[in-house]
Formats: sequence, C-alpha cells, structure tokens
Amino acid sequence: MQLRDDFAKHISELHSPIDRPYTTSIDKSLLESTEDIEHLNKEIHDINPDYLTFLPAYFWVFYFAIGWVYFSSFIFFISSINEIFRLETSNVPLLVLDIFILLLMFIVFCAPLVLLLYQFIRKYLIRTQYYFLKKQQKIAYYYRPLWKFRQPYALKIVDYKDVIPDLHQDPYNRAYTPLNLYVADPETGDITYHIKLEDYRVNPRVQWAFIRTYMESPVDELPVDAKFCEAYPADTSKSLFACADIIYRKSGILPRDHSGGGQIMVFIIGSLFTLGYLLQGNNYQTAKQAILHPDVQKLLTWDGQNNPYPIQPITDEAKLAFEGKNWEVNVRWVCIILINVGLFVWAVVAYNS
Repeated sequence: MQLRDDFAKHISELHSPIDRPYTTSIDKSLLESTEDIEHLNKEIHDINPDYLTFLPAYFWVFYFAIGWVYFSSFIFFISSINEIFRLETSNVPLLVLDIFILLLMFIVFCAPLVLLLYQFIRKYLIRTQYYFLKKQQKIAYYYRPLWKFRQPYALKIVDYKDVIPDLHQDPYNRAYTPLNLYVADPETGDITYHIKLEDYRVNPRVQWAFIRTYMESPVDELPVDAKFCEAYPADTSKSLFACADIIYRKSGILPRDHSGGGQIMVFIIGSLFTLGYLLQGNNYQTAKQAILHPDVQKLLTWDGQNNPYPIQPITDEAKLAFEGKNWEVNVRWVCIILINVGLFVWAVVAYNS
C-alpha cells in the first residue's frame, strides 16, 4: 500500500494512463460487469443530477489496527495485572522502575484503543470524500498530507476535463491496482493534484467507465439499481449506530430498512467485528458531515426534488435510526458491544486464573 501523497512527480512517471474525459467513446461493455457494477452501486453515497459521491474506501490496515488494539490491550492486561499489586514499596528505585514500565506499557499498548474511542467521540474526518460535480464539471475533495494529521483538511477543486486517469499498481501487492486521477501542469508536466479513489475491490477500468458515464452521458445510460442505492440525506448523521448499520448491511445479508430483522446473524457477525463496523460507521458519519462545508454547498445546486436516478427512498425506521431514536438499532449495538466486553473480560480472567 502506497502512503505517500504523490505516486509521481511528473506526468511521464505515471504507470498506465487510460482514456481521459471526453477524448474517446466510453466502453459500455465495462458497465455489463455485474459484480463490479453491484459493488459500485453499494458504494454510492449520493447520486443526483448535480453530484455523485462514493463511500470512503477502507484499507486492510484499519482491520489490522483494530486487531492490534485487541491484542495489545490483552497483552497489557495479562502482563500487568499479576504484577501491579506486587510492587516493592521498600525498594524505591525498583518501585520507580516498575511504575515507569507500567506507564510505558500503557502508552504503547493502550494508546490505540484510547485514540479509537476518542475518534468515536470527536468524529473527525479521516478518509477523503470526493464529490463528482456533473453540472459544474468539477471534482471537489478534501486534502491533507498524511503526516500532518493535526492540520485541517483543505478543500480542493479540480476541473474534470483536466483529469488524467492512471492505473497505479502497488509494487508490494500486485493484486492491488486502484484508480488514481491526476492533474498536471500543462507546461512542466508536474503533478499538481492527485485524487486517490483507493477502492481495490472493483476493476478500476469499470470504476472509471462508471464515473465517465455519470459525468459525460445522459441519466439513462448509468447502470444504477434502486435496490442497492438508498437516499440517505447528507445531513442526518446523528447516530453512530445507524451509520455502522449502513456499512454492515451493504453485504446484502440483512434487511436494509433498519427494521430489526436478522437479529441472530447481526449478533453472531457483529460481535466479532464490532470495532471494525463502528470505525467504518464513524468514517461514514464524518464524511457525510463534510458535505456541509460552506465552500462545498456553493457547488451543490440541486434542490433535492425529482431525482432522475433510481434511488430507494429512506424508510421510516431508517429515519428514526439516524436520529438515534430507533430502539432496535440502539439496543442491538449496545448488546453487541457488551458481548464483546464480556468475552474480553472472560478471556483476561481465564488466562490469569
């Protein structure tokens, strides 16, 4: 996985450039790829005559980090609980050393968990959200260098026709080939903008054909399936549980109306991946809030009426869930969290008994 801000400094260094906007006809055969099109439909965040957005893509590193939190916290407990009450108070230098070691272990092992819980409360944007503005023929997104995590995201606006799509293959993972969009200085060829869509679960050529069809073609040419695309309003994100439910139900295993169906399956799967779904829900929640940025609102001219794209309307249950008032959703997630905490405590006690 490439984590630098720029994969290339000069346009000649791009890996595999493909057709630029409006330069050639769109290969419609790519839109017949059922599996990839279904995936893109599930990932659509908003779609209307003015703008299209996808859910932020997630790397495996997030799941690795979550696993590290559990493992590290577990190691911290089992290695410290037995010793914390055996401090040698009569030996001051040894006591100071033991306390220092415990503090160091806490910082190393429990900091990720503390930061994760802090993120749930703070709800700060992590993943970048891109807005493909059809009427404006622009792409708007928020950018921040990876290492400047304390710096706020800056709004960037790119002319769609200036984009150069490229298939960048990670040299360390040949199976990972995301779609990257670049804008270069016409005189020097230096990369001035880099848009990383970062979705490795779909053929990047299909994804680019989908985007081009939306931006360059009539409505009826875009393969949008109403059973996958739901009309969740951009400004209703009060409940972390409801946002986590959206991510959880995109698999298609469970009912998508927040009605409380499929409870047993939710408990079985949800109890295993609670932090993962909550983390994704948190990112979805913060990405939705980003659209309220005043500079973005100026670019979104759709009045919210008569959407020509087939979108499944939001249900009454989902509306309540987004307001945090759907008791079935809230109770389910609280129970799943309690199951996780109970299993974790049991594991610690069983190991130390």
